[in-house]
Parts: sequence; structure tokens; C-alpha cells
Amino acid sequence: MANEDEELPQLKALYDELWSDARTMIKDMNKSIFVYLFAGFLTLVFSTIMIGTAISNWNKILSGSASTLTYFYVTAETFGSVAYVIFGITLLYWYRKLKNRYSKLIKMEKSLRTK
Repeated sequence: MANEDEELPQLKALYDELWSDARTMIKDMNKSIFVYLFAGFLTLVFSTIMIGTAISNWNKILSGSASTLTYFYVTAETFGSVAYVIFGITLLYWYRKLKNRYSKLIKMEKSLRTK
């Protein structure tokens, strides 16, 4: 019981702070969610560039005109391309998941903004 009496003023202060900054928090949260979309899209774009470079180096290896460094590059590019694609898809998945999770809050903030 004594613990609850000590926590009540702290919780009231926390709720008051959340209440006063609610609009700003929702705007910031929406911008943060958008970062997932932007980063995921950008990651997938760069992964296509890496895939193109890897294909070019694979062609050098298959034609027999590859140096030792080309083998290193093709290994790193192939692994990096796969990792980038997985990372980009993961970022887009998290964007969709967070956007759906907080869609009610975002709609509420937009309706308050228009009033």
C-alpha cells in the first residue's frame, strides 16, 4: 500500500506530461514510422546496385579474366546483396506493422489537426 501511495504522484506527473505532449508525440511517432519506409526503400535500391555489380564481377570470373581481388569483391557483394535485400524487406515489414499498429492514433491526430 505504501508503494502505491509513492507511485501515484509519479504516475500523475507522467500522465500529465503525456497529455500535454500528445500531439507532438504522435507527429514524431508518425515521422519515425516513415523513416522505416524510406530506409527500406533506399536499402532495396542500393541492393539492386550491389546485385548489378556482383553480376558484373561474376561474369569476369566466368570469362576467366578475374584477379584475386575480384574473387574477394564477388564474395562480399553477393553476401552484401542478400543481406541488404533481407534488411530492406525487414524494414518495410516493420513499417507496415507499425503503421497498422498505430493507425488509430495517426487518424486521431489528423482529425484533431483539421479542426
